[in-house]
Amino acid sequence: MKKTTRLFYTATLFLWDMISVYLSVLLGLRLRFGFTSLIPEYYLQNQSMFIFTAIFITIVSNLIFHCYNSVWQRAGAVDVIKQTCSGLFIFSTMTVLDRVQAKGMPKEALILIGIFLTLFMLIGRMFFRFTTIVKAHVKFYSVKKNLIRVIIYGAGETGCYLSKNLSMHAEDGMIPVAFIDDNKSLWGAKIDGVKVVGGRDRLEKAIHEYRADEVIVAITCADNNFIKEIMAITQANKCALKRYGTIDDVQEKDLSNLRIANINLEDLLRRDCITLNMNAVEQFVKDKTVLVTGGAGSIGSEICRQVLKFGCSLLLVFDINENGLFFIDNELKESFDPSRFKMILGTVREQSRLQEIMKKYKPQLVFHAAAHKHVPMMELNPKEAIKNNVFGTIKTAQAAICNGVEKFILISTDKAVNPTNIMGASKRIAELVIQMMDKVSDRTDFAAVRFGNVLGSNGSVVPFFKKQIEAGGPVTVTHPDMRRYFMTIPEAVQLVLEAGAMANGGEIFVLDMGKPVKIYDLACDLIRLYGLRPGDDIPIVFTGLRPGEKLFEEISLKEEDTAKTSNNKIYINKPVYTDMSELAVNIKALERSIQETEPDQMFAAVKTIVSTFKHEENKNIMN
Repeated sequence: MKKTTRLFYTATLFLWDMISVYLSVLLGLRLRFGFTSLIPEYYLQNQSMFIFTAIFITIVSNLIFHCYNSVWQRAGAVDVIKQTCSGLFIFSTMTVLDRVQAKGMPKEALILIGIFLTLFMLIGRMFFRFTTIVKAHVKFYSVKKNLIRVIIYGAGETGCYLSKNLSMHAEDGMIPVAFIDDNKSLWGAKIDGVKVVGGRDRLEKAIHEYRADEVIVAITCADNNFIKEIMAITQANKCALKRYGTIDDVQEKDLSNLRIANINLEDLLRRDCITLNMNAVEQFVKDKTVLVTGGAGSIGSEICRQVLKFGCSLLLVFDINENGLFFIDNELKESFDPSRFKMILGTVREQSRLQEIMKKYKPQLVFHAAAHKHVPMMELNPKEAIKNNVFGTIKTAQAAICNGVEKFILISTDKAVNPTNIMGASKRIAELVIQMMDKVSDRTDFAAVRFGNVLGSNGSVVPFFKKQIEAGGPVTVTHPDMRRYFMTIPEAVQLVLEAGAMANGGEIFVLDMGKPVKIYDLACDLIRLYGLRPGDDIPIVFTGLRPGEKLFEEISLKEEDTAKTSNNKIYINKPVYTDMSELAVNIKALERSIQETEPDQMFAAVKTIVSTFKHEENKNIMN
């Protein structure tokens, strides 16, 4: 609402309140003494003063209760309650003043004046609401024939809010024609004039009966199986499927923040709602200085968002990618005070830079997300994987110990378990390194968090598939039985933070990734999201495993002792310590091996450290 319009409405309410006081006093006295009888002269002499006093108290009371701040065109129950409370306050104040001044205004007249005044004030305000509704309905019915006909799945609070919102905003181009809800007690009922026609088995018939163009799922905690079932029905009946609110919106208090959006792959892979130990996470992060290496990457940037949300005093975003730092800096400025974070350009391979930063800012928490993660690319450049993922971790950990960091959390991967590629092997060595560091450090607690693929991350298969689909195909899948664990980025990072809060030192936390997903099924789901048919509209071609890939990723080693935690989504692999002095010697040998021209010695050194490493030599490896 424009400022001038707002001032006009406020001035109108001020004027109406004055008129309301005058009319209330006039009617109150007339009803007390009768319309045909004369009002005693005594009351008439005090009437003007009484009216002026009442006007003053009315305006002050409405200011106290913020009744002039309400947008009455969008008024709800809370606004009506506030205005009623203001009326009661005015009545009580006038009664007390009248008795203190001994004016002797009849009790009956005072009660009538209070009732009329409250009613008149509400009538004046609800007039704005009424005219808004009338205008919306006139506009709505004038364009009704051209609106998209929508069935809302879910007649709960979210669905009711959506229905009301669509009915009031014809400019959105949608009209709710029916509700579907699995709660039988609602069947046959009408909500804002829209009927709840039945449950899931009624959806297909309702699409045809109400000539629906779209179905909008208004259930924020709808799981992936539910979404897939509804998608199968809507696609079979050539009806679009969208959502209103998601699992990430469960904690939203303000429904107006929700948006209608297309169903995406994350919706099809979502599992149960995550229950975080908010107090533990907040105590872990709040008022701390936090350093995130690889802070411009997919996981690192989400850690940055969440630690700021949980109240860290200073965030240090450390990355070698200057473009990435530029983008995350601009994004964070939109939501957080710029004084709470700093962008720092540097590499984890350079210990002097790490020492400089940690000595200057004294971080209490370090999340080490910086790593080379793309398996085929690391197969082509194996030495770089070792330099960055192993020795970058060592240098960052040493700097953390030297500068008194409280906790150091390594972001690891399921590819570290029985690795068949150099990237996975390098991350397994990094896990062993932080366990070794935990043994030698008196102050810094080191731990790792291990999880699988995250949707939407840099280098993820999903953007690659999307590009292929948009080009008309084919979609290339390496093997029909290829399976991977998947999580959404926010889900993974929330669990990383809670695992970090639990860490006492030396643990490898394993996140519950749910059931592994076939990459072929993932490709089919993505094709269907485009409204196309896998195999018919978009062909799928199997290309064979790439260097270093395996069909199925594991999450734990056989020898690791896995235990549950207080969060059923987080498990602990208790430390399995080898001879730390021998590990240190082997890492020194690994460091010398990367100086060699040929990679054979380096692979042998890796095999010495990671006995489960099974690597097939690739003739195309670049040195």
